[in-house]
Amino acid sequence: MDPQVRSSGEPASPPAVDAALAIPALDTPEAASALLAREEGGVRRILGYYVHDHAAVDDLWQEVSLRVLRRLHTLQHPAAARGWIYQIARNAAMDWLRRCDRAVVRPTGEVPEISAGGDDGRSPGDQLLSSERIAAVRKALAELPPSQREAIRLRVEEGLDHVQIAQRLGINRQAVEVRLCKGRAALRERLADIFEGDL
Repeated sequence: MDPQVRSSGEPASPPAVDAALAIPALDTPEAASALLAREEGGVRRILGYYVHDHAAVDDLWQEVSLRVLRRLHTLQHPAAARGWIYQIARNAAMDWLRRCDRAVVRPTGEVPEISAGGDDGRSPGDQLLSSERIAAVRKALAELPPSQREAIRLRVEEGLDHVQIAQRLGINRQAVEVRLCKGRAALRERLADIFEGDL
């Protein structure tokens, strides 16, 4: 087993070091930059665990660096800097995932085609294919664990945000994010053939 990864699959923190020897006072941007340089590998592992996109990890690393420099004055104990930076990284990854969740992405210049056949401008063949896809999605949803299925239903059907879902289910926001993430991953896996056009 990779010592850099916990048994749960989450990235492990680098080994602890004596705070008095390793962490100088972080009262200057230069000291913060040195700390960021030292922690870059661990932060990138955390970002990669959540994001799975190398380009996004690079962008998020820049965002984390800026957040650290802007919020340096909020760090009360330099010995807690590693955990503080890792929490900033995790929050940045969660923010990125939420933005992606809300975005409808189209390649630049792509405009949806509008045809004149069938309901909603779709041909009868497209309607049948769409009906098959809807049935497959419903079946895949039914196969999810109830906790994940309900979180996805509240997000998609009722349009609730993560905090509202947490309140409705009586759990914390992080548990909602985990349920949504795992549920979406399971759906992606089950529906890969459909979304790749094999159905």
